[in-house]
Amino acid sequence: MPLTLAASLCALLLLPAGCPDNRISLATLRQVEAQRPAPPPQDLERPQVTLADVAEQRVASGDVLSLRIVGLTGPLEESHLRVRVQDDGRITLPMVGELGVESLTLAGVERVIREAYVPGLVRDLTVFASVEAGRETTVLVQGAAGRAGLVTLPPNKRNILYAVASAEGFSKNASRRIIHKPARHDRAEQSYNLADMNDLRRAVGAPPLETGDFIFIEPSEPSVIYLTGLLNRPGPLEIRPDSTLSLARAVSAAGGLKDFLEPREATLWRVLPSGEQVRVKLDLASIMAGKSEDLALLPGDILDVPHTPHTRFRQWLLENVLVGPFGVTAVYDPMADRRARILADDDNDRIAQRALLDAVRQSAGTTTALLVR
Repeated sequence: MPLTLAASLCALLLLPAGCPDNRISLATLRQVEAQRPAPPPQDLERPQVTLADVAEQRVASGDVLSLRIVGLTGPLEESHLRVRVQDDGRITLPMVGELGVESLTLAGVERVIREAYVPGLVRDLTVFASVEAGRETTVLVQGAAGRAGLVTLPPNKRNILYAVASAEGFSKNASRRIIHKPARHDRAEQSYNLADMNDLRRAVGAPPLETGDFIFIEPSEPSVIYLTGLLNRPGPLEIRPDSTLSLARAVSAAGGLKDFLEPREATLWRVLPSGEQVRVKLDLASIMAGKSEDLALLPGDILDVPHTPHTRFRQWLLENVLVGPFGVTAVYDPMADRRARILADDDNDRIAQRALLDAVRQSAGTTTALLVR
């Protein structure tokens, strides 16, 4: 091999001097992450949420209430009344006038009526209340819903959980965070994180939804792992929110490593909970061979499989050495290679790029072939 070819090959493969490797080891990364304090336990207000809490019906304006009252006109006599809840949330009853019942459960309505009559008007009273007819409620569900749009809720299912269920639940990119914007100006906007038990209870206990209310399901941030370097299909790789993906599976999803280059190491870029970004040196060959424990990649991680002197040498051989029936032929033009490198760095002059590429191709065809026996 001529001296110029050997010198050019050495210049191609030698690492730049004075460039220390500031990557940390995988063991150091695990030590740092193990020192992360555990999140404090949630302070739950009640031990659990029951199905009765979710399905409990509350009175709203426009409802028609059927009241069966025992003891109003006599100790054992029954009175049957039908009253409508007005727009101000009140009903009107004989002798006591207006009573506010909006957003109360049926048990709450019975209690309010009983307290209005006892003991001022009668000694004792038994009240049974039911919703005879009610207006259906139409709300708009938008955002990361399974089927965004208008949903209609029956009188006994006018809360956020039923609204989300009627919109076919959460989509794949939903964050479980919900914003409720009431149509009425006197009701404040509320936000809920349904992944938190206390927020779930707040949503269950909130006043009934009303026609015109707006429910927005916030989408989650993209859960992506970025793969770069010596992979057949580098690029972003989407995973499910709040999940991980092993390094071996991520490499396989990117089409595997470049054929014949055999990269032996990789670099992991990760942002720690403190906000600090670290670079971790990984023994890629050992992990892919099953000799070392696989690594779980997190959303936001960058896995780079960079060139090393070993991979650059193998790439040079693949591009410049041809194996034929009569021996091995090496074709290399240092000046053409230098012109190609200058061309790759010049992104501003596209006309000059095309001219230089043509010159490289022509000069490559006139180089001297060396036959190595």
